[in-house]
Amino acid sequence: MTSLTRFSPAKINLSLAVSGSRADGYHDLDSVVALLSLGDEVTLTQAETTTLQVVGEGVDLSAMPEDCERNLAVRAVRMLEGATGRSLPTAIAITKRIPLGGGLGGGSSNAATVLKGMVELWNLDLPEAELIRLAAQLGSDVPLFLLDGTVRMRGRGEVIERLPMANAKPLHLVLANDGTHCPTPQVYRALDAARGQTENFSFKGLTDGGVFCDTLCLSLREGKAEQAVQWVFNDLETPCLAHFPGVRSTAEALREAGCRGVLLCGSGGTVCGIVDRAEDGERVLAHPALAQCWRASVQTLPDGVMAAHGPLTPIVMVRIHVGQPCPQRLS
Repeated sequence: MTSLTRFSPAKINLSLAVSGSRADGYHDLDSVVALLSLGDEVTLTQAETTTLQVVGEGVDLSAMPEDCERNLAVRAVRMLEGATGRSLPTAIAITKRIPLGGGLGGGSSNAATVLKGMVELWNLDLPEAELIRLAAQLGSDVPLFLLDGTVRMRGRGEVIERLPMANAKPLHLVLANDGTHCPTPQVYRALDAARGQTENFSFKGLTDGGVFCDTLCLSLREGKAEQAVQWVFNDLETPCLAHFPGVRSTAEALREAGCRGVLLCGSGGTVCGIVDRAEDGERVLAHPALAQCWRASVQTLPDGVMAAHGPLTPIVMVRIHVGQPCPQRLS
């Protein structure tokens, strides 16, 4: 095998509880994360040197780092080369459909897709546990994308657990992003400030995260929006909306457009609206209050379909960056 192409999905944190800061500078998290039908396309080809080519379909690429070695996909290749002691020159081509820095995990998903794809492309003998360990070194969100389906993520993201969703019905969502960039460290600092730097606290009045997780998963399996909106939450939502007016306006627009519930995606600035059916999502997309936003109608993915699932056809494409990065040869 000299080349392969894989779907690289976005994610949604349907619950995100944030505990006090850790000694390593991170925060402890407890989150139920689902993969989405929206995703990038990653093609890996055995080559003489490692290269990276990224093109955008309906998303702005201007925030991408000019130094390709900083890209998580390239760092994943370097990580595997270090772990195996082998040179693994690979041409990476990514078609981006997930907005950059929007809380949907596009870069982390690309890195995980490269890790899994490289194992297959180069016939590497690396067990899943080792891949998860390597993924955790790349970023807190990377490990969750190694598992096909809905997961519970704890620690700083390195502790992941598969949640059984084999016969789950899809939950229908609308995503909207007005282009506001929400630096993750700033959002976490705002959360810490709001909590007065308190290290120990309960979230949402809950004392048993396991019971909460089971209840949320039950609504996901049924694909019932009216149940899901009672359980989804994000501890980062309040500080993010308070510090970024554009994100707050997007959330208000989704409510005005008729979504059952609204949820911040990760640390922002994408906002998710929950709807009953796909056709309801189509009506939300057409609402005038969202006219200037990037937006897409998506659904959660059940277990076992990620590799075979094609990308969602973009319905609305705005804020396209005209100067796309060209292929670059790396040292």
